Amino acid sequence: MHLKIGHWLLVSATAVIIVLLLIAPQHLPNEVERVTEEVSSDPPTVENDIDDALAIINGEAPMQGILKLRSIAEENPQNFRAQYHLGRFSAQTGQWEKVIERFEIVNRIEPGFPESDYWIGKAKFSLGDIEEAIVYLERFNAQEENNKELREDASIMLNQIK
Repeated sequence: MHLKIGHWLLVSATAVIIVLLLIAPQHLPNEVERVTEEVSSDPPTVENDIDDALAIINGEAPMQGILKLRSIAEENPQNFRAQYHLGRFSAQTGQWEKVIERFEIVNRIEPGFPESDYWIGKAKFSLGDIEEAIVYLERFNAQEENNKELREDASIMLNQIK
C-alpha cells in the first residue's frame, strides 16, 4: 500500500485526536455550573419574591400569587412595590376600602407619589365620598404630568362630579 504524504498527515492527525480524546478527563469542571450554584445558594431578595408573586398572578394561579404578595407585604409593611401592587389588584376587584388602605401606606412610604392620590380618589369616588374624591383627584391632576391615561380618567370622574 502506497500512501502519499498528505494521506500520512491525515492519518497521523486523526490518531493524535483519538489519543487526546482518550486521555482527556470525562467531565471537565464547568465554571458556569459553579457560578450558578453560588448564585442560587444566595437567599432570595424581597424584590425577587415580589417578581415571583407577580408572575404567578399573571399566570395560571392568580389567587396563589395574591396570597404570596400579601404575605410579603405583611412581613415587609414598608415595601413600596408590595403595597402598590396589592392596591392595584384591589382596585381591579373593586375592593375600594383596601385600595384606600394600601395607597395610604404607599403614600406614607413615598410621600408625594401622585398615583396614590389617583387611586385613593378613584376609591373615594366609587364609594360615593365625593368631597374627598375631589380633593384627591384634583391634587393628582395638579401633580401628575406623565400618565395621560390616569389624568384623563381623573378628569372624567371630576367632570361627572361637577
